[in-house]
Amino acid sequence: MLEVLRIFADAKIEVWIEGGWGVDALLGTQTRDHGDLDLIIDAPRSDAARRALEDHGFSLIYDDAPGRWSYRDDRWREVDLVVAAADRYGDRWNLNRSVGRGEPDYPFDGFTSGWIGGERVQCLTPGTQVVHHEGYEPEEVDVWDLEQLRARFDVAVPEHLRADLHHA
Repeated sequence: MLEVLRIFADAKIEVWIEGGWGVDALLGTQTRDHGDLDLIIDAPRSDAARRALEDHGFSLIYDDAPGRWSYRDDRWREVDLVVAAADRYGDRWNLNRSVGRGEPDYPFDGFTSGWIGGERVQCLTPGTQVVHHEGYEPEEVDVWDLEQLRARFDVAVPEHLRADLHHA
């Protein structure tokens, strides 16, 4: 996973981790296996990000332009890119939504840093992670991730996403 992040660092492309790896970054340790690496990139760097992945042997497997692409390499590492447009205040909107309307997908204060494999990485805050788990039917791994955040950071997790209700 750190090897994939270095692809972007070498290309001078800023990324933020969300999803399962983003939760693990906040916790400072890997808590489970991950099927993919979910990354947020700024819109002006999206073409460069896609080229960087392709230059390192990743192939496009899912195209939901303009705001989301998934790539996989021959080692079955999967990277999901979410493209966001930033306003002058640092709030960001997924390009597949109405940019600049309503609450931002990624508010300015929704970014922080964490640790993976002893390296500092950029990721979403615990509260922003929780918000990004709403709006779809959670899988067991989603409930697991949110329970880890609730236990460590005492963030509010909506009832339908809580582990104690899924295992009752």
